[in-house]
Amino acid sequence: MSSEEVKQKIIITAIECIEQEGFQNVTIRKIAEAAGVNVAAINYHFGSKEQLLEIAMNATLNESYVNNINDYAEMWQSDTRNALKSFLEDTLAGASNYPNLTKAHLSDAFNKNDLNSNSVRRTNDFLSEFHGLISNILRSENELENKMEVVQLFSVFLMTSILPGLFDQFLGVELKTPENQKRFIEVLLKNYLKNYS
Repeated sequence: MSSEEVKQKIIITAIECIEQEGFQNVTIRKIAEAAGVNVAAINYHFGSKEQLLEIAMNATLNESYVNNINDYAEMWQSDTRNALKSFLEDTLAGASNYPNLTKAHLSDAFNKNDLNSNSVRRTNDFLSEFHGLISNILRSENELENKMEVVQLFSVFLMTSILPGLFDQFLGVELKTPENQKRFIEVLLKNYLKNYS
């Protein structure tokens, strides 16, 4: 295995450990053991646990924000509604399968009231890009209200991804199943998009 392959394996393993253990409980030893490497290899490639976790968290932000939007690059221009629907379906499925990663991204905001963290900055950058892609199909014509609609859409996803089973008892269905997620998104889009049927 090349040095780059080992490095990528460690990053992926760190992401898996964050999801399984929770951000606060991840140790360099747990990552090393799960990756099948020694602690020295992690220190060699990343310098510290903190550096490794920062790289791992950035990788998940890239997947959530950059790659997911880019997956529909052509569609955003030609069929914004279906691009949005597909994007939301993929994002909800991914986020609800990895709630501890979402919590980890927001841990400094929640625990330290740090709204200047990398995750918060990247989220706001994403919201700006997302707004630019979908603003023309949202109900409101007012710029501020239009942005508020984007925040509301994002907030719905954030809450359901942090606590995927929170609403199951109320709904009487498991929101984590693909068919219920699709229905959830249909209802969401009917409420926020112009002339959605």
